[in-house]
Amino acid sequence: MTTSWKRRVLNRTNEALRPVGLELVRKGREFQSYISVRQTLKDAERSGQSLGDFIDKTFNVPGTTQLTINKMSELGAFNQPIHRVCELGPGSGRYLDKVKKLCSPEYYEIYETAEPWRDWLVQTYQVTAQPADGVSFSSTPSGSIDLVHSHKVLYGNSILTIFRYLIEMARVAGERSVVVFDLLTAECVTNEIMMKWVESGADHAHSMTPREVPLGFFSSQGFRCAGTFIVPMSPGVTEYFVFKR
Repeated sequence: MTTSWKRRVLNRTNEALRPVGLELVRKGREFQSYISVRQTLKDAERSGQSLGDFIDKTFNVPGTTQLTINKMSELGAFNQPIHRVCELGPGSGRYLDKVKKLCSPEYYEIYETAEPWRDWLVQTYQVTAQPADGVSFSSTPSGSIDLVHSHKVLYGNSILTIFRYLIEMARVAGERSVVVFDLLTAECVTNEIMMKWVESGADHAHSMTPREVPLGFFSSQGFRCAGTFIVPMSPGVTEYFVFKR
């Protein structure tokens, strides 16, 4: 199939998906559905809510983004000067927006595979968009970042991709840095949540990660765990880790 023909098929598919607020976006050799930039911005404006609050209410649990930022603050994630930030999969930028306001970093780079959102974030927040290959921070020098963070991204990947990103996070983090991310761990599954996952049809069991994995790995890389916390991630919850070097 030629590139132009693929593009026409993609455009027609997205026209059909637009009424339900989704877009197909290329991720490596495959396609993944994302919420539509244009439709989401329009719906958020119509609702009278901020974009972040609208997405929390529509796709997750109201207040989850701010709750996450508050928990990060309580664990000292923003106590030290943060000049350079790297975020994996910022999506709509609802965490990006809050982190920039808290830290006022000199430099903020993102790795985002959804091109429409990536371009909107660059235009709206003047961040640097690095080429995203879906497995690494290939354009980021080792030891160059003060805050590496990711939200509601890793759990949707294969376990090997999660491992690769954990290794990359430790690699790019500087001498006095913070790394924050969330994973689906066994601690995230109760009887009630197990039933909700089954009923939702969402299959992320392949990405469930023993919490001992990030704890052991980051300890071996010179980090200490400042703490962990649980936040909602519809239809269940996710466990956050905050590491400081």
